[in-house]
Amino acid sequence: MRGIQFIEKMSISFAPLAKNARSARTFLYQVTADRHKDANPKLSMTVNQNDSIKKPTIEIVYRDKKKLVIDSSNLKVADIVKDIGKHTKKLQLEEDIKSSS
Repeated sequence: MRGIQFIEKMSISFAPLAKNARSARTFLYQVTADRHKDANPKLSMTVNQNDSIKKPTIEIVYRDKKKLVIDSSNLKVADIVKDIGKHTKKLQLEEDIKSSS
């Protein structure tokens, strides 16, 4: 996932056996890969797996403190990554502008 270096905190909550949690589980698997941990070792990640959770959610807090909450029950992993990436692209552009001046 591009732009993970711009994420400060990530919280993923889902019922582990629920059908609507497939995307959240897959997203969790992807973001815990070593390449993502290496890209942002300071990322604070919380995982809440509980059968009482009705809607799987992914909460993101970006470096600029903007917060994004995604209900992933009807989304594919690519859609989740796309939603998260919208703001990281903006942050990347701002960083590029600062470094070029």
